[in-house]
Amino acid sequence: MTTKTRTKRAEPSLDEATAFAQRHGLSTLRPEYIERLRTLIAPVAHFGQQVRRSPNKDDAPATNSAAFKR
Repeated sequence: MTTKTRTKRAEPSLDEATAFAQRHGLSTLRPEYIERLRTLIAPVAHFGQQVRRSPNKDDAPATNSAAFKR
């Protein structure tokens, strides 16, 4: 049986979270929201890496088909 070891993910600094917010058009967020963003960056990045990607673009979801285009 294989067990996964849990490693503590480093949270970004407040300056890094502020820079992230500015890059994504969120420069007007209040400081408490920037702090919340800072605490969520690492877990969201970790779980985002767990999403399986389709190895072949032909196996991608059907949202690219002509039926979904305007």
